[in-house]
Amino acid sequence: MILTVLSGRQETEWFDIEVADEYSVEHLKLMLGVRIFGEPPAEGMQYIMEAKFPEGLWFRVEDVQLLTGAGLREGCTVRIQRAFSTTQDEAPVYGRRSLFQNEKNGSIHT
Repeated sequence: MILTVLSGRQETEWFDIEVADEYSVEHLKLMLGVRIFGEPPAEGMQYIMEAKFPEGLWFRVEDVQLLTGAGLREGCTVRIQRAFSTTQDEAPVYGRRSLFQNEKNGSIHT
């Protein structure tokens, strides 16, 4: 499948990548992390991945699945962000926000 990868915060930097449907989400995140950030994740660093269909809403892609099982399909757009933690457990999220929102003049832009 061909995915579009956003690599900049303003969604102006992107590239397309072809991946096998059988790739795991973890493998794709590692591969993209090296390409975007120039290094594999250090100890305590995690990559968080979000995806969306054209004209759709962003959703979080979980690590424990193959790409197709995680809901990714041909033409999806994906983005990753580095997160630093000393545990693999997720903290509860209150007032959930997308990864790449910017606050400008009191409003939120995606």
